[in-house]
Amino acid sequence: MYVLAKNSSLVAIDVVTREELWIHANLRGITSRGINYWQSRDGRDRRLLFAMDDLLQAVDARTGKSIASFGKNGAVDLREGLGRDPATIRRVMSGTPGRVFENLLILGSSPGEGYFSAPGHVRAYDVITGELAWTFHTIPQPGEFGYDTWPRDAWKYAGGVNVWGEITLDEKRGIAYLPVSSPSYDYYGADRVGMNLFSDCLVALDARTGKRLCHYQMVHHDLWDYDPTAAPQLLTIRKGGETIDAVAQATKQGFVYVFDRVSGEP
Repeated sequence: MYVLAKNSSLVAIDVVTREELWIHANLRGITSRGINYWQSRDGRDRRLLFAMDDLLQAVDARTGKSIASFGKNGAVDLREGLGRDPATIRRVMSGTPGRVFENLLILGSSPGEGYFSAPGHVRAYDVITGELAWTFHTIPQPGEFGYDTWPRDAWKYAGGVNVWGEITLDEKRGIAYLPVSSPSYDYYGADRVGMNLFSDCLVALDARTGKRLCHYQMVHHDLWDYDPTAAPQLLTIRKGGETIDAVAQATKQGFVYVFDRVSGEP
């Protein structure tokens, strides 16, 4: 068992003997809502993956030592690759740890809700190398679906539209469900006329490629910070004698939305 302890230290504990196996001390700024575990098929390579101070890092789960071959000298700078000058990005790391699928870590962000916040593009990283595998632009860029729901150049300056809540996976189908939050600034919208896809959406992506499969926007042009940040829930329901695999999304508005898990139909 891996736990956070005193002074933000990561500790490995044998759950049978209660023995402390190792301690990786003083990880101040580490994600506050958990970390990720991954292991190779043969079990020889076991890793803990987490973000700390806008840096994605990997630790050997057997020894607690940082893995220097991951990213650049053991870390991936999450401020890079967002289409903005990294030096201008005040923060991007989310308190939630993201979700491991096969050899990928699918990661959201928390860039803040003020003016000049970074865009909340969802990215997947290779758990071995730290290399970027794919990016889903939550604020669509020219030529992408949803680009026409924003002002022409909004993708250059708009921010937010991030996933700071939990990502849910249908591992059998390889589908990731994203509760995408509101745009910034979240209580003013005159500089972002339009529906602003993919803000306030439940988005289903191919977890291997980042390709959009379907989406549903619950609030168009949000001015109330009504982002659906609760983890989407996977369930199977019966309706009219038919069994339907579904995904349900709770919201701040007091409504729960339920969709066909594959087609996205309400």
